[in-house]
Amino acid sequence: MKRSILLTLFVCFVAETCPHLTAAENDVAHPGITPSESVRTDIHISGIYPHLTTYGVYSQNGSHEKDGHNECGIGAIVPWAGKLWMVNYAPHMPRGSEHKLFSVDADLTKPMTIHPESVGGTPAGRMIHKESNQLLIAHHLIDAGGNVRTIKPADMPIRVTAIARHLTDPANLVYYIDMEGSIWEANVHTLAVKRLFKKPVPGWHGKGGYTSQGRLVISNNGELHVGNYSDVLVGGKAKNEEERGVLAEYDGSQWKIVERRQYTEVTGPKGITGGSDGNEPIWTMGWDRRSVRLKVLDDGQWQTYLLPKAAYCNDASHGWYTEWPRIREITGGRWMMDMHGMFYDFPKTFSATNSAGIRPIGSHLRYVPDFCQWNGKLVLATDETSIQGNPLAGQPQSNLWFGTYADLKSWGPASGYGGPWIEDNVPAGVASDPFLIAGFDRRLVHLAVGRKTAPAISAFRAADQQKINTISKELAQLPRVTVARGDWHQPAAGFEFAVDVPVTVFLAVDRRGSPKLPSTWKRTNHTVTWGKGFEDTVYLRDFPAGRVTIPDNPTEHTPGSFGMPHTAFIKSRGGQVTIDAIESSVVTRPETPKLASEQPSVVFTLQVDRQGNGEWIDLENVTVPGGGYVAHPLPSNLEAQWLRLIPNRDCIATAFLHQTTSQYANGDLPENRSLFAGIADLDDEQTIGGLVYAAKRNRNLRFITDDDRYYEFSKSRFEFQADATDEKLKNLLAITPEFSLDEASVIIQSRGQRYRLPKGPAAFDKPFASGWPRALREVESERELANIHGTFYETPLITNGAPPAWNLIRPISSHTKQITDFCSWNGLLVLSGIKPDAAEDGHLFRDQKLGVALWFGGIDDLWKLGKPVGTGGPWKETSVSAGEESDPYLMTGYDRKTLTLKSSVATTITAEVDINGEGLWVPYDVFSVQPRAPLSYEFPQEFSASWIRFRSRVPAVVSAILEYE
Repeated sequence: MKRSILLTLFVCFVAETCPHLTAAENDVAHPGITPSESVRTDIHISGIYPHLTTYGVYSQNGSHEKDGHNECGIGAIVPWAGKLWMVNYAPHMPRGSEHKLFSVDADLTKPMTIHPESVGGTPAGRMIHKESNQLLIAHHLIDAGGNVRTIKPADMPIRVTAIARHLTDPANLVYYIDMEGSIWEANVHTLAVKRLFKKPVPGWHGKGGYTSQGRLVISNNGELHVGNYSDVLVGGKAKNEEERGVLAEYDGSQWKIVERRQYTEVTGPKGITGGSDGNEPIWTMGWDRRSVRLKVLDDGQWQTYLLPKAAYCNDASHGWYTEWPRIREITGGRWMMDMHGMFYDFPKTFSATNSAGIRPIGSHLRYVPDFCQWNGKLVLATDETSIQGNPLAGQPQSNLWFGTYADLKSWGPASGYGGPWIEDNVPAGVASDPFLIAGFDRRLVHLAVGRKTAPAISAFRAADQQKINTISKELAQLPRVTVARGDWHQPAAGFEFAVDVPVTVFLAVDRRGSPKLPSTWKRTNHTVTWGKGFEDTVYLRDFPAGRVTIPDNPTEHTPGSFGMPHTAFIKSRGGQVTIDAIESSVVTRPETPKLASEQPSVVFTLQVDRQGNGEWIDLENVTVPGGGYVAHPLPSNLEAQWLRLIPNRDCIATAFLHQTTSQYANGDLPENRSLFAGIADLDDEQTIGGLVYAAKRNRNLRFITDDDRYYEFSKSRFEFQADATDEKLKNLLAITPEFSLDEASVIIQSRGQRYRLPKGPAAFDKPFASGWPRALREVESERELANIHGTFYETPLITNGAPPAWNLIRPISSHTKQITDFCSWNGLLVLSGIKPDAAEDGHLFRDQKLGVALWFGGIDDLWKLGKPVGTGGPWKETSVSAGEESDPYLMTGYDRKTLTLKSSVATTITAEVDINGEGLWVPYDVFSVQPRAPLSYEFPQEFSASWIRFRSRVPAVVSAILEYE
């Protein structure tokens, strides 16, 4: 047995420290490295020690070859027994995997220990059990001497997401919470386990668990179910789009659902001890479509507080991209909270009667599953490189970051977005939940009355069933003709109706089975989705006044199953149309919203809690016209913790805050200039550029230069070495521009929508000498980074492998550098595009003899390139029709904003802003523009919105250009 353990340790050590002992991707042994070569442990770059990198696979010579091992985020880190202990995780391996239990010595230049008791899996649960003086982390129990015992995954086949104190026998038992929802009980002495509940509450991506006030509270942040609800004891299927995930509690006899929202962390003042036997508060974090939700259980009652979102990478309904945000003590009584891309100071005294003290520290790009204070350093765990839907990385890998609390303030801005209401039905006289306003420099409340986005869809795909989920604004405003579904075992029937004027008929056709229509029907770019994710292709055809015949749908998409009957949307081409149903057809007209003039104005009373003691005082009243909008800045000298709003009438209300910083990372600071000094500037005629790739065949970095030379950069020695030509890799890494340009701006086409972004210097209008630089790549796990025309952006993902959510991007920094490619590798951000004469400086590594060089740093170093700036707009000398909407142009994340309008004729130009990135457009202002008289407008400093667009009252040749400084 001992020999087996020693052999395992030797194999793990060789795989970790000698990555050159691997097979190449074409199964040819990699040349040029000797087996005796040692690993450098003195490399320390931007808080990252590359030799401490963790991987998914350890048994196959460092090569990623095993199913189910395509992720390896570091799920939990805990100081214990003089070391830092941690586990990494696979995406879905309840019965174990090759992922490991590690410990790191206080001397960070020593290799970390990979413990032979490792069983892998998908763990992030951790708890210090005070009575037995053990650290419980994943399936492992570690005593004060560092001795490890392990619960076999075969005995407890779960993904350990949380461990909590026991309600009735805390000295001997603990609760283990499974990501699938099961609850287990384990004896910390004997390791005996027992499943208590298979799935007591709904949700399919369990996260937190904690005990206090005589109850166990658990959370779940995923609603994409992977099973049925037969085992659920309380609750069931989501009743609407708002119901996602769950927050639930168990008092020892009964389960109760607290809220059907997506929740993650559950903890309290006892923190990592897993709970309390007393009456201490319980804190939990989650979110909905409006904001981050922070709830506190105080003296048996739940209270809700709201906070802004700095980033939108966590928002998908499946919950997969939100791995264990934490509230945790980091040092000497100082606590910190991490959620939606923002670090906050968090007071240990937080309760319903003492809610003061939450303050934004700054935003970040790093994907942080856990953090702690250890050995005098703040330590962040990371989920760095995944290969789920990410073909541009060879194997998953993640690392730690070591730094200080002060370092976080030099990263992203303390800016966030959210509010209590987004087009919600709000009753008169009822206050919103409190929303955090403390700690932000500039605070703007967007207030709107009435619905601004497309109407809520209450339409059915057939006359009697299958609710429509998404539809274009144009189709949603048209009357439609349908027939009943009928027997789906039979072909769907056609139908007829009559019109009294010429019309264009848009026909929604069930895509399943690829049904054919006569050639007189022309395909459009519209789509309609309905039911459980089914989708229609939309065609159009013109008809004269009279009888219109819609064909049947005889397509059998699977044996015995026929497609839906078509749905017709009717657009008049000759005045108001009268539609008469014939036989079985049914005519339905969309609801006509009230005109703004028909709606009463609403007075919102803004109240603040200055001290966080629950004492609310009136700040001011803001009147919003019926169906209207007001952008209302909060006083710059306002000192308060929380804001809430009370309407004087029942209404559909939006209250959404943009709270931004006045402080950005300064790219002109000497230390920031020197950080990136080795990267080629735009005016450099020669560069060392190329393509970079975290290797699949070993732990190294592969590099193909612009002039088609092949190298590896070794993890073991941080040195370049010549490599064989690999056309397959070159083709994989080939760059195709993801954007286009015109005179006005950068253009992004995605999911049928066109977005416009600012331009940097004109040199970015054309490719570099080596070709177009890389524009889009996943760098942090399940988060993409874009480098477009001199600005880096964070681009959230909704589904792995699918296009990012461009509507929710945020700019990171702007630059004037020839960065040709970028990737993550061994915990580091890698940039190519180096000055040929650049000197090695701790970030830049080069081989002068080989003529190659690369830059290495941390992902959050990117903020230090300089604050986002740019110039552009949706129109530049553009011919526009009367009332024509421009494309959306990005506005969020920029500081000083100036608009210049020009027109060939006298006109008024309306500016509209999207205040939440989801198409909630409101009118900002109307500008009167005269020919040959450019109009300049500087936005107030506190004004911020997600996107801006324009429309002209009359046809004209117009420019609408924004300068962001």
